Amino acid sequence: MLLSLQKPMDDQKQNLIPNSSQIPNIILDLILPRISEAEARCLLYICRRTFGFHKHEDNISFTQFENGIKTSQGKRLDFGTGLSRPSVNSALQNLIKVGVISVQQRSKGNRYKLNLHMDVDKVVNEINQLRELTKSGKRSLPKLVKRFNTQNLEKKEKPSIRHPVDNFRERMGEITRHMSINKNNY
Repeated sequence: MLLSLQKPMDDQKQNLIPNSSQIPNIILDLILPRISEAEARCLLYICRRTFGFHKHEDNISFTQFENGIKTSQGKRLDFGTGLSRPSVNSALQNLIKVGVISVQQRSKGNRYKLNLHMDVDKVVNEINQLRELTKSGKRSLPKLVKRFNTQNLEKKEKPSIRHPVDNFRERMGEITRHMSINKNNY
């Protein structure tokens, strides 16, 4: 059933899915499509852990970002971001630097909070600049060029000591050719 904008607010709440997470439109529409996957996954996980449980901020450990949460009985509640610890660390540092999230360090996991009053274009540009190789960054890198050795030093054969006569003949042939080239230039 589609929600009508003309229905009273109480009627709209009844139509919402009770076991769903709210993600702010600014994040879904303007930020996620324009940032890298690691930052997007961390940002979505913070949204889930905060707004998904009707909180403005929440304690989240690195292990939760990496692997998710299991209950003491072993029941899996979520799988986290699915990223490695270095990827999570890099993504969170980038999100903190540009002001998308704020963090308070605590003993039982850092406390994360989203900043919904951000300059979206500035945030996206800065995140993409902090990323070492984003899609646009890869395009601007110069193409790799295979070095070509013009002297072919590794392929040159060294004169053999065993055949001094052959070596002398080769060397004399090179000298004669060189002299004839120089003679033709005059």
